[in-house]
Amino acid sequence: MSETYQSKRERRQRVLACLPAEMRKHVSLRNVEAVAALPPQAQARLMEGFQAGLKQLSRAVEQLRLDPDTSVAGLLTPPLQASSEPSPQQIQTDLADLIQMCFPDMPRISSEALADAQVMEIARATAQVHNALFESAHLRTDFVLAVVYGLLHQTLESLEEIISDTPACQQIITQSSLPWKPQTWRNQNA
Repeated sequence: MSETYQSKRERRQRVLACLPAEMRKHVSLRNVEAVAALPPQAQARLMEGFQAGLKQLSRAVEQLRLDPDTSVAGLLTPPLQASSEPSPQQIQTDLADLIQMCFPDMPRISSEALADAQVMEIARATAQVHNALFESAHLRTDFVLAVVYGLLHQTLESLEEIISDTPACQQIITQSSLPWKPQTWRNQNA
């Protein structure tokens, strides 16, 4: 039997709760299982990395998985050939999780097939860009963050307009566990 999005999320939250309290605030649910699978000395080195300003968790976890004795400096400046991009399989898995969140009654095998379908190509490309966005060393630069926020704000407004104009889309969104708060934040500045 395949795992639902909700049960996977709950399992990951239980794993997160088992990590040291100081580490929890640095680890996303997406990466919690990889962090928990690291040996204790690698987890301690990862914590040292966080204290030294480590931001690229996925890359650091992969480096520690390959070499648990990697120095903190090695975590902060990973090798150039290391890729922080998730694999196409990871993106497909993430999309299948989202599909199940939107359509909880859909069998896992169907959500995986849909995630790999041609119709979802734009969603896969968006997921790749989304992951690259949060791996960027420049995201926390004020002007970069402001511009990216503006772009995402415009995107959300456009998507909400499409949803508002399409009753079938409204129904799907309200029946899923996705948040649907149309226009509430847009009208604050009107």
